[in-house]
Amino acid sequence: MIAIKFCRKSVCMGDDAGNGEYTIELQDNATLGELLYLILHGWGDRDWPIPYGGADSTWIIHSNIGVLARIYTDSDGEWHISDYCCDKETPLQDLGITWTFGGRD
Repeated sequence: MIAIKFCRKSVCMGDDAGNGEYTIELQDNATLGELLYLILHGWGDRDWPIPYGGADSTWIIHSNIGVLARIYTDSDGEWHISDYCCDKETPLQDLGITWTFGGRD
């Protein structure tokens, strides 16, 4: 198993009370795309870590190896992931990611 710490910036006062830090556990063969999908959508009984901030909002996912990608909403409020640091099928073990941080752009 791979364990990656994820923290995100609060979007309003009191927003991160108990929900701003997560430990994401993935299989050894997990990919960058799988990690970013979980950061965006959540998993199991956990809420999704990136809160909806309205149309045309952008989150940048930083890590110990640099920026991993951008997660954003378009004018219709639909979520997208772009600007991957590398191919989204790259195994996490090859990247050496140990922590991630979501910050608003």
